[in-house]
Amino acid sequence: MRIILRPITENDTANIVKWRNSDKVRGHCMTKAPITEESHLKFFNEYVLTGKYKQFIVERIEEETGLVSYPIATVYLKDIDNENKRCELCIFTSNDVEWNEEGQSIAIKLLLEKAFGEYGMHKVFSYVYDKHSDEVELLKSAGFTVETVLKEEALNVEGVYEDLVRLCVIMK
Repeated sequence: MRIILRPITENDTANIVKWRNSDKVRGHCMTKAPITEESHLKFFNEYVLTGKYKQFIVERIEEETGLVSYPIATVYLKDIDNENKRCELCIFTSNDVEWNEEGQSIAIKLLLEKAFGEYGMHKVFSYVYDKHSDEVELLKSAGFTVETVLKEEALNVEGVYEDLVRLCVIMK
């Protein structure tokens, strides 16, 4: 599978809203409220355009032609701390059949290359609900290690507190 990461634009709003509002994605996010095109554009202007978030669209590359075929997901770096050279890595799950373990693994590795190579980060961390062991394993396969488990750290969609796993990778 071949994919690329490209910076999001305002034109990606419809896809971002669709992906973020799906039950599959919302169940993995700390913030559960649905988003609208208006709220996404406000976020885009306040966080992406200012550089507080580095958000990318994951695009599938057609194997035979080498041309971009379509967007399949979004990944991003947030809470970028340039003083301490650390940030959080986040991925949206997606209902797209192409957004499988292989595509996610490639996207995470590409995003880590950007975090360490382009943005000069020393440490990248990520939070995952403990119940999503497949996501923990996915991040481990990309080089992350478990730092800690945060007990009853975040509410799930049913309003029950759940444990979060904090994973990280440090540039050596």
